[in-house]
Amino acid sequence: MIVISKHSNQLCNRLFTYLPVLSYALEAGESVCFLFQYKGYDGFFPNLRESGIASYLPDDTLRPSISSKLLNAFVRFMDKLVHVVLKPGERIPLRKPLGLLFNPKWKEIRYDSAYIAKHTEELRRLFTPANAVWQAIAEMMPPVSEEVVTVGVHMRGGDYRTYLGGKYFYEPSVYCRYMRQIKTLLASQGKQVRFLLCTNERVIPSDFSGLELLRQQGSDLLVDLYGLSRCDYIIGPPSTFSQWASFYGGVPLRFLQASDESVSLSDFKKVVALDKFEP
Repeated sequence: MIVISKHSNQLCNRLFTYLPVLSYALEAGESVCFLFQYKGYDGFFPNLRESGIASYLPDDTLRPSISSKLLNAFVRFMDKLVHVVLKPGERIPLRKPLGLLFNPKWKEIRYDSAYIAKHTEELRRLFTPANAVWQAIAEMMPPVSEEVVTVGVHMRGGDYRTYLGGKYFYEPSVYCRYMRQIKTLLASQGKQVRFLLCTNERVIPSDFSGLELLRQQGSDLLVDLYGLSRCDYIIGPPSTFSQWASFYGGVPLRFLQASDESVSLSDFKKVVALDKFEP
């Protein structure tokens, strides 16, 4: 059994941490125990719950509890005695001392992609959301002809106003300019374009005049995330949110690194692991 005892950041950062862990578990016939799953994300994926590969000891609090802090202190202590905790840069071993691997170092393991490609289809199955999510996406994105291309736009606000000094926070006018660029590129191929706009910001439709917008009714994290995975292309600032949509759906993604770039369709690449794009 592989025991993951520390979880940091929000949903998509955690998902990219789980990928290498679960890919190793699939390779070695192991199981994984996620301890202290703050925010209850474990309930989002019924296939993972029912697979038998993962078990949970959830913690419904929003912040680490005293018990989780004590456990992680114990893990750090054990690291001094037995190599049960991974060292920085060390891969998860397929054979583990004592039959257990406690791993609090999520920032290191999430970049280990050794077995992800081999088990990509099963990983996607495990992280498929409930049918209600797909039903909401179907209502938000009605079927269209092959001549219509759907471009997902991750318009990130919220914490991006201050993250890295606001480096990747863009006003709606910036997104609109990129969307018009893409519309022109696809029109030259005889394609019509609609845009799925996913954002935690208030949307003013007049900011996107002349563009066909799709938006969900209400606010649901998984509907936006997996809606992006059903698009033909995705654009947005560097984020694990759009990366996960690209990985899960096999959708080409183009990060917006600045407010004044030019976009070409050859820029779009599929994500195959965290911060790793197809050649």
